[in-house]
Amino acid sequence: MTWDVARLDGMRGGFTGPEWEALVHSLAGLPEGMPLTSFRALPCWALPEPRPAEEVYGRFRSMVAELGAGPRERGPAPSRDVVEDTPPRSPPGQSARRRTPQRAALKRSLSRNSAEVARRAMRARYTTVGSRATYDSNTAGYVSWCRGMGVEPYPTTVERLEEFGGHLLLMRDDGAAYRAPQNIIASVLAENRAAECVLDDPLNSVGRMMAVLGKESPEPQQAEPLGVKEFRTIFDAVRTAGDYGAALQILGEFFTLLRTSSMQAIRAEDVTLERGRLRVEWRMAKGKRECMRFLTFEAVNLVPPLTLSDPPEGAPSSVRFCPVEVFTLLKHLAGSSQLLCPNAGYRSFREALCGTRTRRGLFADINEVSAGRRPGSRLPYTTHSARVGGCCTLLKAGMGVMQVCELGDWASEDMVRLYGKKLTRDPYCVEAVRFYNPVSLAHCYAATS
Repeated sequence: MTWDVARLDGMRGGFTGPEWEALVHSLAGLPEGMPLTSFRALPCWALPEPRPAEEVYGRFRSMVAELGAGPRERGPAPSRDVVEDTPPRSPPGQSARRRTPQRAALKRSLSRNSAEVARRAMRARYTTVGSRATYDSNTAGYVSWCRGMGVEPYPTTVERLEEFGGHLLLMRDDGAAYRAPQNIIASVLAENRAAECVLDDPLNSVGRMMAVLGKESPEPQQAEPLGVKEFRTIFDAVRTAGDYGAALQILGEFFTLLRTSSMQAIRAEDVTLERGRLRVEWRMAKGKRECMRFLTFEAVNLVPPLTLSDPPEGAPSSVRFCPVEVFTLLKHLAGSSQLLCPNAGYRSFREALCGTRTRRGLFADINEVSAGRRPGSRLPYTTHSARVGGCCTLLKAGMGVMQVCELGDWASEDMVRLYGKKLTRDPYCVEAVRFYNPVSLAHCYAATS
């Protein structure tokens, strides 16, 4: 079907040729320069936006009636409610510029702070507090070695790093080698950049040196995963109220896949129980930004309770292997305290688990059993074993890698797959327990047990 030329010409009114052509182009969205004779021959489906012909004719009538009156014959423009805060429209071709609080703050910063102050503020954020402590520890030997030779540590050179790296290799002959000497070189390079020094290394000698150090260093030892069997041994070793609180906390870390620092930051008011479902919230500091995370648990009764052979005063004789009961007991144990966990501080918590020279920790029995099959100076079970154990337990229960990665707040799936290798080598290292929302996330558990 083609457009009715007579109807188009009848709506033309008193418009001149160019005005009529411009009107048709604007309404139909035709390419600029297309003659009207070509437009009249277009079928309906050939328009840029296909519409019924009657709808287009109606738009033509209304526009011609409005524009054909001319500027003098039109009445006054209808008044509009003007909002005082509405910014004036910018001229065509220019973006609107409004004075926002951010723009004003940026202007004040530009006027108050010099370029050097701005650069120092940015470079200070390149290294977090935790990384700074690691760099200071790793570079202590390099700094003392340089000052012993009477040279400044920074700026460093390729020859000096190769010499220091050679000493790190030769240390192995004395039986006292670093576990990861390549990390020491990486820390020296980071400190060299922080001192605004450029390392001239066109042949990438430092990269090859770090590769050699990585190959020559022993394989890094990962913490062994905690499972139901290990938790039975831990709760059986509880004798004091402090041990009881530490055992509940490490079991809470197992259920939430949290690090000790995040677990000890949970407030008692952030643990709520409603309609049989437990909600645990915590805040994670990423730089100067706080991120809120939460998990929701349901009551489970999949394995027999954990028994306490000699429970301290106020503690029950058994604890169900259930996140709802564990966090309920922790909240009751906290009492009027603001924080949920009674062991404030990582050091006291680690001593309660791993022990000291004069104190036997809750991990003593399981570490002694594992010491024979895992030689090395590092303890097989540490505070990080709960996070590893929770990850392996969910994988063994059939939960997908992506869901476990999200629960543990890992940036990538690499660590989950690394911990999953323990299941490949030893499928019986943990038991399959669907402790995280077994009803709501039944579709996530691919395996059946």
